[in-house]
Amino acid sequence: MHVKVLGASSGIGQAARTTSFLVDGNCLIDCGSGVADLDTDALLQIDTVLLTHSHLDHSGSLPLLADAHVTHGGRGLDVYTQQETISALQQHMFNGLLWPDYTKAAPGNMPWVRLHALEVGDSIPLPDGMATALPAEHSVPAVGWLLEGPWRALAFTGDSGPCLAFWHWISHVPSLTDVICELSYLNEQSAQAMKGGHMSPALLLPLLEILPPNVHVWITHTENSLRSQLLEQVRKELPSLLHLHPLEQGITIEL
Repeated sequence: MHVKVLGASSGIGQAARTTSFLVDGNCLIDCGSGVADLDTDALLQIDTVLLTHSHLDHSGSLPLLADAHVTHGGRGLDVYTQQETISALQQHMFNGLLWPDYTKAAPGNMPWVRLHALEVGDSIPLPDGMATALPAEHSVPAVGWLLEGPWRALAFTGDSGPCLAFWHWISHVPSLTDVICELSYLNEQSAQAMKGGHMSPALLLPLLEILPPNVHVWITHTENSLRSQLLEQVRKELPSLLHLHPLEQGITIEL
């Protein structure tokens, strides 16, 4: 299983792209602005989207990705997320006002966007593995994701503040090798991070102690101007047997 980073920033500008990971060419975890860099053939290969939550930096490319399928004869998209996120998408995105509502179709036809509700603990089979929705704590309803490949497993927090249930869950995954964790605020902004359902180094470090040794921790959802400071604050107290990396566009993680 191959997980390619299309976007790993909290915003755009200076070649930054927002959150989206491409799994084996046909599946996305989140659908941020990084999707727009794919060519048409690659867009049409995508048929599954695992969505963490409704915020636009994670979902904003969904209508245009669906439109690529409509325009070029693709298969359409199956989108998996919580019912609360589906309701937000139906009310604010797929409502026929900003763009055609691709969740609806003429009688006898399938819609181009097929929304499937799931709950924490539900799993989605993938061609070469499995994805499981994990708990998260954000300012809107959200989930994380666990990807289990043939040999290794990767967990993604999504946008989330400290969520003990997430970290305890992944610490018991025998094949866990990689964790992608959002880190949006400096230590001096920890109160603001908690309020918005995000992480600072001070909030993250106690949770990293739960992880088994030799796990690779990938830091995502940072602003470019803060990335060096955030990484420095984590490295000062990082558990000695963990490996810390900034997640960058173009990186591929093999599972």
